[in-house]
Amino acid sequence: MQKLYKATLFSALIAIVFFNSCVPIKQLAYVQSESEVDLEETFFEGQPIDNIIRPGDEIYIRITSADEERSSFVAQGQPGGVYDPTFLSYTVSDDGTVKLPYIGRIPLANLTLEEATDSIEVNLAQYLFIPSVYMRFINTKVTVLGEVNSPGVFMFNYKNINIMQAIGYANDITEFGNRRNVLIIREDGTRKRKKHVNLLSDELLESEWYLIKSNDIIYVEPLGRKRWDMRTVPYNLIFSAITTAVMILTFVGTN
Repeated sequence: MQKLYKATLFSALIAIVFFNSCVPIKQLAYVQSESEVDLEETFFEGQPIDNIIRPGDEIYIRITSADEERSSFVAQGQPGGVYDPTFLSYTVSDDGTVKLPYIGRIPLANLTLEEATDSIEVNLAQYLFIPSVYMRFINTKVTVLGEVNSPGVFMFNYKNINIMQAIGYANDITEFGNRRNVLIIREDGTRKRKKHVNLLSDELLESEWYLIKSNDIIYVEPLGRKRWDMRTVPYNLIFSAITTAVMILTFVGTN
């Protein structure tokens, strides 16, 4: 009877340690609602996508014209035949301008891409026949560190992406990551800002920090507890502990 009690006690201790190390689903599911039942479509009023050109932005500008000879300065030929938009990119200077052929420096800061496109086309019209301009942001980057599956610096060709997309670039947060306390570090000129956000709450969808800006740093801190799964269970240690316990119980039982 005493051996059975000790064996049961030992098994219970193993079970407690194992289940206490597991991470509940509630700590893994993103943008949860406070209400227990949320089956209907829900709307959130978030921040608008930032489509404004600002100093320091890098912009891909492609200019074409019905006059092929005069628009040859924007020919798409690339070294080695490989297309790379960075060969045709322009960095917006501190004074908010970019320098283009024919028209020289043209102010683009505080304009949307559509407004900037119209402005360039109007200025080129006196030099080119029916000019057509295509623009987009390039070389925008975000750094994702900490408890993610693939940390690193990731490039995206948009002015903004949301934080879920940024986490997706890093192949999601590991089961060991604290989704309730994700740190975002942001540079606004010379000023640095930091904010902890909760990815498990749907209130994030209405936060200004839902949209990630270029050069943002995202850090996912580890949880206090880590879950054992098929990849991380220390089988040798558990087997050794069980074997030792059985030997001790057998020795005690024979004396």
